[in-house]
Amino acid sequence: MRLRPAVITTALFIFLSAWATSQPALADPSPTPSPSSTTDAYKSTQDQYKIDRQDFIQAMRERDIKMRVINSIFKGAIEKAYTDARIAMTSAVTPEQKNLIAANRRNAIALAITARDAAILALGPIPTPPAKPEKNGIEKSDQKTESKSKSKR
Repeated sequence: MRLRPAVITTALFIFLSAWATSQPALADPSPTPSPSSTTDAYKSTQDQYKIDRQDFIQAMRERDIKMRVINSIFKGAIEKAYTDARIAMTSAVTPEQKNLIAANRRNAIALAITARDAAILALGPIPTPPAKPEKNGIEKSDQKTESKSKSKR
């Protein structure tokens, strides 16, 4: 009779070890990131956003300076066309001469507009601003929809 408790103990031990390995683990297979790692990731994306924003601001300043130069050259060309036409009109006597002066003025203005448009196209597209990172984008959108539905009630 003495063997019987040993057999029961062995059988119980085998059963429990088999049961423990067949049960799913209590720990999550994909642990959620700790708050410090989320904060560190957010800070790094925030730092990168600040660098990108400074680059964007610098690119916009440079573009603004170039646009000012282009516009001042354009304004000078337009003023020169009007001044030359005014001076030429003082000596024009016949209607044909006056029409020719007006046509020359219109051609000079059209040439200035074409040159300005070509210079603006040469600048390239306007720089795009960087996207601001969000700490908890999904949670914020859920909160917005909840607050909208509450305010409508």
